[in-house]
Amino acid sequence: MNSDLAMLTWCDLNGLARCRAVLQDDLSAVKRNGVGWPSAGQAILPFGTVAENPWGPMDEVRQVPVGAGAQIPASDGWPSFNMVLTQSITKDGTPWDCCARAFCEAALSALRAETGWTMLSAFEFEFTRLGEPEIASRPVYTVDAFRASAKFFDAAVVALRTANLDPQTVEPEFGKGQLEIACGPAPGVSGADRAVLVREVLREVARRQNIKLTFSPKPAPDAVGNGQHVHFSFVDADGHPVLYEAHSPSLISEKAGAFVAGIMAHVNAICAIAAPAPVSYQRLGPHHWSCGYSSFGVQNREAAVRVCPPASHNEKDRARAINLEFRAPDALSNPYLLIGILAYAGLDGIRRKLATPPLVDRDPADMTDAERASLGITPLPATLGEALDALQADEMAAQWLSPTLLDAYIKIKRDEIAAMDGRTPEAVCDIYRDIY
Repeated sequence: MNSDLAMLTWCDLNGLARCRAVLQDDLSAVKRNGVGWPSAGQAILPFGTVAENPWGPMDEVRQVPVGAGAQIPASDGWPSFNMVLTQSITKDGTPWDCCARAFCEAALSALRAETGWTMLSAFEFEFTRLGEPEIASRPVYTVDAFRASAKFFDAAVVALRTANLDPQTVEPEFGKGQLEIACGPAPGVSGADRAVLVREVLREVARRQNIKLTFSPKPAPDAVGNGQHVHFSFVDADGHPVLYEAHSPSLISEKAGAFVAGIMAHVNAICAIAAPAPVSYQRLGPHHWSCGYSSFGVQNREAAVRVCPPASHNEKDRARAINLEFRAPDALSNPYLLIGILAYAGLDGIRRKLATPPLVDRDPADMTDAERASLGITPLPATLGEALDALQADEMAAQWLSPTLLDAYIKIKRDEIAAMDGRTPEAVCDIYRDIY
């Protein structure tokens, strides 16, 4: 007998999807008031310990369904997969100030109120199949490598389409056993919702095929890193794209350039959200095709922000297709915090009317210090500790997060650093590979 459980799910500050399940028959009633969850649960580290927090054993929030979700029918002895996303509210019905989804909604609302823009976002999901030498031995990007994972790809696309998550491209990637699936853009907070859902749908598909996946940014010190690049663009109140400017060297409008400049102004602080674990900095850095410097370029895969130029020659199609890509994130990040802090940073650039950053048409790591300095290019943080220092030192960025959210995040991440201190790179990779 299938119990038909619905997993009420939220993404914690470590990028992990946590849940409480209820009977599907009870879901309508639960939608009104949600389910209780200890507030201190927001302070859980990836390893299961709990950071110091202001809540202790007494306080709780309600996890209330928001409408987004994903379902996979029962098959091959596996019960149905039914995931329903939630948002945290307090006992008086207001958004919890430590809820990442509420933070994202507030940031996107501020952007929309001041500019009229709605942010569209889409993620690339890179992950690695583990423990399968016959998969890892296939030549990268080949038909042979694709066909070796064809059963997984097929089931993944079916599941993603069934859940209306808009899969668009699938491919074997550059690393041994590394795969990538990219999904289409979604407006507002739905873009972050989609990121949470896609990761868990892919894990479920792998589970049913007895495949072990990891989204860790570095499965091993010598492995190719897994990123979770985020692509974004904007439309106005009438749904018209506003990013494209045909005659600009950067192909984006002056206002969009100010948005990018805002990201560059706060990029070191943003890294604390985008690359949120000690292992993240084994991936992030020069010559990794992730990014190592605060640079901006058209089609430059070593830039922190890349303009992805449209292929079409039709101007209307070009305007709709062009997007910006932020290349620092990995899948340990919370998508709501990531989209939210990008929106706030970009809005700051628009408010200050910052100029579009200089275009960089080569790898910044190959430039001299003087060349980088002339373009305002600086290294990104080399460790999570440096990124957290940057977040705390950036007075404006620190104010975007509520004091409760900022304090909880900093304490969790400082404890995470302490837990990894003294461990070899191999040991750190092993721990995160197994968790994520």
